[in-house]
Amino acid sequence: MALVSVIIPVYNVEAYLRRCVDSVLAQTHAQLEVILVDDGSPDNCGSICDAYAAADDRVRVIHKANGGLSSARNAGIEKAGGDYLAFIDSDDTVAPGMIAALLAALEREGADIAVCGFVKVGEDFRPLGKPNAFGPALLTGEEAMEKLYTNDYIYFTTVCNKLFRRSLFDKVCFPEGKLFEDGYVAFRCYLACGWICCLPDPLYYYLTRPDSITTSTVGVKNLDGVDADEDSMMLLENSAYPLLAQKARLKYFAAVTNNLRRFDLGEEAVRERFSTLHRAFRKHYRRLMREGAFSRKEKLLMTLFYLSPAVCKKVMEARKL
Repeated sequence: MALVSVIIPVYNVEAYLRRCVDSVLAQTHAQLEVILVDDGSPDNCGSICDAYAAADDRVRVIHKANGGLSSARNAGIEKAGGDYLAFIDSDDTVAPGMIAALLAALEREGADIAVCGFVKVGEDFRPLGKPNAFGPALLTGEEAMEKLYTNDYIYFTTVCNKLFRRSLFDKVCFPEGKLFEDGYVAFRCYLACGWICCLPDPLYYYLTRPDSITTSTVGVKNLDGVDADEDSMMLLENSAYPLLAQKARLKYFAAVTNNLRRFDLGEEAVRERFSTLHRAFRKHYRRLMREGAFSRKEKLLMTLFYLSPAVCKKVMEARKL
């Protein structure tokens, strides 16, 4: 029976950690290695992790200085001994049969990644809206990447509803210090894998709470999303998928202009961040201008942004572009 390593980054989730770990230890697939990565948590999470390790020999604990979600996941990957990897956030829970269902699908189809649906829940475990689901389907890596540019992008981007063949992470890691880290990994894994098996069953329960990273207002850090779009564009630029590369260019420039409309350049932190984005954009300007899918208006905005984000924003506001 295959060993599955389940990596759970832990930081400041004392109120939720036990029900997360309990749901993982209750999996019907018995061959588990549960790696709890205490990312310098300031509460009692470290002690809770140690108690689980003392009570169940399937649990291992890593204590480290705080480095963020990506750093914690990377630390878990480094120590993982399983044939397959799963990543679960420490305030979420999973259905008892999640790992077994994903593993069975992955082995049955000879796939490198298996994906299940997920549903958002409140602190009372009641569903908040409809599940996010897709399939059943068996996709190539190219087809999965195409889904990243559709309304199904969350299902295909997040790592928490997936089971990965361990070898995919021999050359892939999470980008440290960035938000939107799952996008970096999704593109690289899909480029490297043969088949992705998709299950519609909502087996992952995503807790929505007001103080989490993804539900709070994190201000200028949201501009990390532009970096993620730039990364995928560069990754696909020299790939064998020209249509995907075109979609990546369109998405990247849309991210630049949408965020320019949204943010106030009068704020020093925003202005400094856009200065960094501006320098990166200038490297891509000529290639973007050669893209025939952009309209004349978009190419005008490109040129204005190339010259100055501030001038571009003034023109956008004045002409309602």
